[in-house]
Amino acid sequence: MSAPAAPMGTRGRPPKASQNRWPDTLAGTGHLVRLGLRRDRLPIMLWITVTVAIVLGGVAAAETTYPTAQDRQARWEQLQSVPMLVVFQGRAFADTADALAVQQAFAVGTMAAALGAVIVVARGTRNEESSGRRELLGGLPMGRHADLAASLGIALAAGAMIAAMVAGGLVTSGKPIAGSLALALVIGAAALTGTGLAAIAAQLATRAGSAMWLAFGVFYTLHLFRGLGAASDGSAPWLTWAVPNGWWENVRPFAGERWWLLLPALAWILLSVMVAFFLAERRDLGAGILPVRKGPAHGARWLRTTSSLAWRLVRASVIGWAVAIAALGSALGYVGAGAMAEYADLPWVRQWAAELGVAPESSFFTYVVLVLVFPLAAQALHTTLRIRQEESGGTAELMLSGPTGRMAWAISFAGAALMSPVVLLTVLGASVGFGSWIGGGRLVADVAQFTALTVSLAPAIWTVVGVTVLAHGLIPRLSAAVAWTALGVGILTEIAVKIGVLPQVLFLLLSPFAHVNPYYRSTMAVYPVLTLVSLVLVAGGVWAMRRRDLPT
Repeated sequence: MSAPAAPMGTRGRPPKASQNRWPDTLAGTGHLVRLGLRRDRLPIMLWITVTVAIVLGGVAAAETTYPTAQDRQARWEQLQSVPMLVVFQGRAFADTADALAVQQAFAVGTMAAALGAVIVVARGTRNEESSGRRELLGGLPMGRHADLAASLGIALAAGAMIAAMVAGGLVTSGKPIAGSLALALVIGAAALTGTGLAAIAAQLATRAGSAMWLAFGVFYTLHLFRGLGAASDGSAPWLTWAVPNGWWENVRPFAGERWWLLLPALAWILLSVMVAFFLAERRDLGAGILPVRKGPAHGARWLRTTSSLAWRLVRASVIGWAVAIAALGSALGYVGAGAMAEYADLPWVRQWAAELGVAPESSFFTYVVLVLVFPLAAQALHTTLRIRQEESGGTAELMLSGPTGRMAWAISFAGAALMSPVVLLTVLGASVGFGSWIGGGRLVADVAQFTALTVSLAPAIWTVVGVTVLAHGLIPRLSAAVAWTALGVGILTEIAVKIGVLPQVLFLLLSPFAHVNPYYRSTMAVYPVLTLVSLVLVAGGVWAMRRRDLPT
């Protein structure tokens, strides 16, 4: 018996299965939302808690930080006289305590909101494809874009929750309702912008880590564009108005709110989501829009050792970071040299430099370096966690099936993680010194001075790397959570100490970065001590890896 023929459409073509494809491509989204909430419940809770704590803590500490009108006026004059503070932090539109608190919380709050969204979306999309779980779920009645829609839904809901908690906390503490709602919407918009950028990056890159760095790198670049436009004294204001970060800043919470600027921000978010779905239609599962360059058929002779292989695997990341840091450091050195030469005689600059133990004209550079150490630590942690990727991906088992020993293999990756921040810190110091020389400084003296400062921060990063290696040896499944928590504690405790929420002694106990900070450092012995501690942690992690089986 023959099967009945399918009905033919116009000119002999079969009719379309469905006139509207979107319900089919989004089928199963609700199930993936529940799965994503179960899988990423801890990162989501940490993201929401940290972001809300940063914003509410900063605003609550404003009364202590600026208790008198004289203190507030001094801070206002400081912001007007040093453009670099506007570039990295943000503008203040009034000299009230609430407006100044918004200025300090703007950069950290928006970046924390965006970073959490980037991580959640990248984990729910690109990480699921790279691990093969998305292909496995594809055998079920599930739409092509269900994972993207689910990740967007989770991130958007978390962003809305952050905004609601910020608004509720501010209103409960007695702040004006209009300013509280405006600041909450600014933080929520930052989270949604990070969501859209991560969704686009997940379609372009082939790895979750690459998508995260691409999305957050674009976000931070937009933040710097906003700052450059705000600090340009009217010569390039279009930089501020061309990016969403500038729109949020000009909403002006607690300083005469401009609600209409939230509309272009909303349009940007909707457009980025549409672009993400448009790109998702034009790539295969597991692939990215950006092509992956094929490697040579035969490896070079220098790749015969495990150490050289580990460096080869992290080489692209180190080179990319080095290029970006060299460009940023040179620009900061050139611009900052002229600015600090003009403002070095101000009383507050001299007091700040005395507390840091540096010359007044070097105080700004010291501040910038101490801020950039945290992104460099994040890169070192990403390199360290490559050990976990090699194990879970099966390449470690393949390597260890030959004459390569477990300890030699682990030490190779740990060594790459310890050396990469040294390379990047050296590039940072040399580029800042080079830019300062172009701005009228002394080449050899400036390069030597700033390189010595940047490289001196390496032991703090090594300590966090050691914690990560030890966590991987003992609890490999939680190594990533332990690593990022350790870095997050260092960042949050420093912010909390600066705004007066936590005592300084707690910062010294919990964060290795406190002991290499010129403001807190009391003795040169901290450098060998931190180095020894990091080596002990790495040795403990390598020993623990030798005592356990490879993860299945």
